Amino acid sequence: MGEQRATFIIVVAIILVAGLILGWAFISSGEQEVSTAPLTEVADSSTLQQSFQLSHLSIATSENFARQKIYVISAYLKNLSDKPLRMAEVRMTFTDFDDKPIHEYTQKVLDKNQKPVPPGTEFRFEIRQENLPRGWNYRVPVTEITKLGY
Repeated sequence: MGEQRATFIIVVAIILVAGLILGWAFISSGEQEVSTAPLTEVADSSTLQQSFQLSHLSIATSENFARQKIYVISAYLKNLSDKPLRMAEVRMTFTDFDDKPIHEYTQKVLDKNQKPVPPGTEFRFEIRQENLPRGWNYRVPVTEITKLGY
């Protein structure tokens, strides 16, 4: 009698775990549906200025395993629009000691494959740079958002 009860409990537990795994695998969330929708890109500077807020720009120095210096530029991007932000592209302009541009770099900091940033929330991003020009003034680069996607 005791063996049948233990076997019954084990079978029920296995069925329950298998059901949970299958349910988790086949039930899609709303975020995945949003990310498959077509991306609407905005590159107009006047529209961009009303859609985001860039704050807390900072730069830190680190080293990689080969003892080379790596500069990490970080900032917060706040979504001021009424739609979830799915893509963001940043342009950084490094300047020399006379404030003349000597190096320009563009990178996506939020990709459409990542979790969207809901309206009114902030997103922290980091950009790593190696081998910057020698004439760089070691200040935080001029950073601006060049493209947003909803």
